[in-house]
Amino acid sequence: MGIGTLDRVWPLAMGTIGLALAIVGCSDPKAGGCAGEHCPRALGAVPDRPPAQICAALRPPRWQAATGLPDANGRLRVVGIQFKQDVRHVVSYDSYRTKMRCLVEDHAVPLMQPDRPMLVVFNEDIGLMTLATGSRGAPVRSQAATPLRAPLGDAAPLGIAGALGLLNAAYAPQIAAYQALFPGVDPRKQVLLAATDTFARAYAQTFSDIARDYGIYVVASNNQAPYRASRDPREIALFGDPDLGSVEEVYIATAAVVTNQTAVWGPIDVHPDAPAGETNLLFRNHKVPLTDIELTVLALDEGPAEGEAALVNAAGVEIEGFRMGFATSLPAFQWGYDFGQRPANFQPCADIRASYMPCMDALGVDVVIQAEANPGRWATEQAGGWQPLEWMASTWRTVAEPTVGFRYNVTPHMVGNLLDLVFDGQSAITMRGAHAPSRHYVGNLEFVDGVDVEAYRVFQGEKTEFLALAPWVTPDGPRAGLRATAARLASGSGDALENDYLETAVWADFTR
Repeated sequence: MGIGTLDRVWPLAMGTIGLALAIVGCSDPKAGGCAGEHCPRALGAVPDRPPAQICAALRPPRWQAATGLPDANGRLRVVGIQFKQDVRHVVSYDSYRTKMRCLVEDHAVPLMQPDRPMLVVFNEDIGLMTLATGSRGAPVRSQAATPLRAPLGDAAPLGIAGALGLLNAAYAPQIAAYQALFPGVDPRKQVLLAATDTFARAYAQTFSDIARDYGIYVVASNNQAPYRASRDPREIALFGDPDLGSVEEVYIATAAVVTNQTAVWGPIDVHPDAPAGETNLLFRNHKVPLTDIELTVLALDEGPAEGEAALVNAAGVEIEGFRMGFATSLPAFQWGYDFGQRPANFQPCADIRASYMPCMDALGVDVVIQAEANPGRWATEQAGGWQPLEWMASTWRTVAEPTVGFRYNVTPHMVGNLLDLVFDGQSAITMRGAHAPSRHYVGNLEFVDGVDVEAYRVFQGEKTEFLALAPWVTPDGPRAGLRATAARLASGSGDALENDYLETAVWADFTR
């Protein structure tokens, strides 16, 4: 529907772009089921499985097993992880690796079936807190346990500013090396560049190994630069982690470009010559457009917004017969027109920053992966009115907007206070044409004139498109009570409920 100048089905045979996108699994789309290494692995063959008692000890106080909806005709089981971040998980590389594998053990392993491939989607920015790994991050981890975590509550991010200062000091040798390698690097992003080796070890290798070891597809996100591996002793000394002592290789940024990137890894290695963490990498999406925080605080680099590179970035990758497109938070809200009001002769890819979603549709995407790290209280009013109502413009609109043909949306939220920056939301999986039990985000049974945006009235009320929806910290009720709960959860509140967010997961079986 509404194809503009591009045919909705983006052909895989269109030359170099098609070749770059065609990652085809072992499953037979006609026969269904799966075979070989593209199916969940026999658990007895999984190396380095954390014991159940360790995983139980790493759960936050507020925890719930995954909830979802099975389908006997399902061809891909999809799990969205709602991770509750905590600095105790980044004391070391091993502690982070263990927690991430425990999330799989807790929420994905119980759902694995030998005849059905699995995709596990982690949230946006799940690699960011690994900046605080080891001795270099110890001052920040200590800050998180003192009033300095949020000296003004969550009114102004002074705690985050202080933490960035500490990290810039801790990574000073690597920052100096990169400033020499790439003169003129923006000081706001220099610590993210300096942490390339940390990110490669903690983030990329952790999720690459999970995909390979468990025999699943994995999606995760981080703000980092492209990197290479080096065994040069001089580069190891210059760019390496001082905690690690003798290592065989170090991971070095190849450009002073730091993007918010969402990556997907597969069960088998497809790039044997790639550096560790990328041998089974299937696709990497670079976020466009960026949020104000990403532009002004972190000075991240935007993904491609024009030309062939922009189309490849937006078109995503084919996995098990589904074309996955990646709309990391803000891009999922970029439509270019109100619900159902597509202008005549609309060109969906003419301005990808303003119409990212219709462009993905024009490129043939049928599953939208919307990894989320929503910075701010969930139950609150902001420029767009009641935030959970505004969120319907992404997760629900993806599968209800009549001018596009997306089939599914997967939105896993990160929750938890990172110093004085609040992250919260309700993870969800939606499906076009579903007749699931009616559900809604908290506070969405109301519509308040003068507060809520009039164009969002269609988003209000119960909806049957939610295949799975994570509960919030408290049951739904009047907005005033929900706002009060959000205030108690927020950084620096001093309340017994401060930072007591829910860790859980949502899941569903996708059909072709």
